[in-house]
Amino acid sequence: MLYYQRHGKGPEVVLVHGFLGSSKIFEPLTEHLARRFSVTTIDLPGSAGSYDVSVPATVEELSRMVVETIRNAGLDKCSILGHSLGAWIALEISLQQPDLLEKMVLYGGSPDVYCPERFETYEKSIDRIRSVGVESFAADLAAEWFRHGKEDPMYPLAREAGKTSNETAAILHVKTWNRWKARDRLDEVKTPTLIVCGDCDRSTHPDLSIEMWKKIPQSQLFIAPYAGHIVHLECTDVFNAIVAKFLQ
Repeated sequence: MLYYQRHGKGPEVVLVHGFLGSSKIFEPLTEHLARRFSVTTIDLPGSAGSYDVSVPATVEELSRMVVETIRNAGLDKCSILGHSLGAWIALEISLQQPDLLEKMVLYGGSPDVYCPERFETYEKSIDRIRSVGVESFAADLAAEWFRHGKEDPMYPLAREAGKTSNETAAILHVKTWNRWKARDRLDEVKTPTLIVCGDCDRSTHPDLSIEMWKKIPQSQLFIAPYAGHIVHLECTDVFNAIVAKFLQ
């Protein structure tokens, strides 16, 4: 089971972070949502509280691991917000177990692993992890998420969120991505969905969010101007307001 924490009181919301992050990256959002919601934050395998948890072989299995954690937290029904890799997990959960979800936020996500406009290939990321070490790579990766890189005042929080990462797990995560695809299943999604991205995202291009918005029935789309892959830290007030309104 994955490490999780519970905050606040109210309708249930689960937050799932992205690659080389941890639940720490959601601290501002968690604090905001916990005023009106019960918020469960989860650390994925190889990250922070789940540092020693083995990475499963596929995104599908990783999604089932998150579902198991949600069930063990005592939740029979919840809304979910997934960022980046977390968005893949949330989307997969909505296809595997739609009855678990009230609403879903796909944030900085894509319909499958094919992200041709990503700042570098997945193979290059693996090579750099091996070359410079996971802590240094995670710090550089966090900078790519911001429109203004390391100059953004919230960059230190993103850097800290990925500081406690397992190098072997990081490489295994990237290797599991190759086979995951949901592009041809998007019209099967029944969960009310909000799709969020930044217009300057260098990890998951806005075109990928627009594609999901067009194919997921009755979904909603918010593209944040002047923002990258980490909108909730770059445009905190606007992001918090839009997400909270959708989830209420």
